[in-house]
Parts: sequence; C-alpha cells; structure tokens
Amino acid sequence: MENQAEKSAYRPVRCSRELDETLGRLAAQRHTSKSEVLRDLVDRGLVSIGAKNDDNYLYELVQRVVKETMQPQIERLAAISAKAAHISSAAFFMGVYSATRGCSPAEQRQIEEVAGSARELGIQYLKLKDRDIDAFIRNGVKTITEDDSNE
Repeated sequence: MENQAEKSAYRPVRCSRELDETLGRLAAQRHTSKSEVLRDLVDRGLVSIGAKNDDNYLYELVQRVVKETMQPQIERLAAISAKAAHISSAAFFMGVYSATRGCSPAEQRQIEEVAGSARELGIQYLKLKDRDIDAFIRNGVKTITEDDSNE
C-alpha cells in the first residue's frame, strides 16, 4: 500500500450530478469503480490531445477508424464478387449446354466429363494459395487431355 501511495497523487474532483451519474453508469457497465473510470477517461483525454503517449490507444483508434471507413468498400467488393460468381457459373453451364446440343449421347457424356473435370480443377484452384493461375491451367489442361487420350 505504501508503494502505491508513492506512485499516485490524491486529486479530489468536483463534478456535476449528471456527470457523476454518467460515471456511475459507466462504472456499472465496466464492473469497476467510478475512480477507475475517471482515471481511464482522463488518461484517454490526455492521449487524444497529444499530452501523453500511448501507442496502444492510438493504434486501436486508428484501427477502428480504418475498419469503419473500409467496411462499406469491403461489403461492396464482396457483393461484386458474388455477382461475378453467379454470372461465371451461368456462363459455364450455358457453355456446357451449347456444347452438348445436337451431339450424340457419347459426345455429350464426353463433354460433361470434361466439364466436370474443369469444375473440379476450379475448386482445387480456389483451395490453393499464392499459385500462378497460368501454370495451374496448363497442368489442368494436360491432365484433362491425358484423361481424354487414355479413354
């Protein structure tokens, strides 16, 4: 206790009843004392005006502002990506449909098998990280043509 008394100074603070009630509500929400809430608010105030350095507080503040600013763009890009996926899948199925139209049943099966292999390769590619798409496609085409020539 003696060590703590040396590190802290006693500062009685007068405030309005409204401010005291607000401090009481904050203390109840945080499950702490009014004094601790007041110390925290004074500390943050000093940091925000630049009178005190606290890298964590500034980091959290910048991080929160950046996240709030970027969130609408992130959601917009996610929506665009979902639309692109829908259009891409529709184009894929229309391509398969167009390719199989007017073909014999044997040719239709062959086209459907190649389309299935292409779909599986697409799924494999999405699971990979930091991979060159051109090399992946070349290897995938080799695999499909080898499977086709083995039949």
